[in-house]
Amino acid sequence: MQTRSEKLRAKILGLRIVKYFVENLKEEYLVFIAETIPFLGELLEDVELSVKSLAQEILQEMESLSGESLRQYL
Repeated sequence: MQTRSEKLRAKILGLRIVKYFVENLKEEYLVFIAETIPFLGELLEDVELSVKSLAQEILQEMESLSGESLRQYL
């Protein structure tokens, strides 16, 4: 929920936590994709470039883990 904060630091830290989970849990994280996608969709449209690029990195990692494009769900 911190990714919906108005504060840039909270958004970045929230995204870094999600990235950590994706990178370390790998296939075990796939059950959380449905809950994560709406937040990533919002963050991909953020005005801050650092937030957009970090959200993009996470999306790409999730796509490689799942083996399919997740952009249709954004």
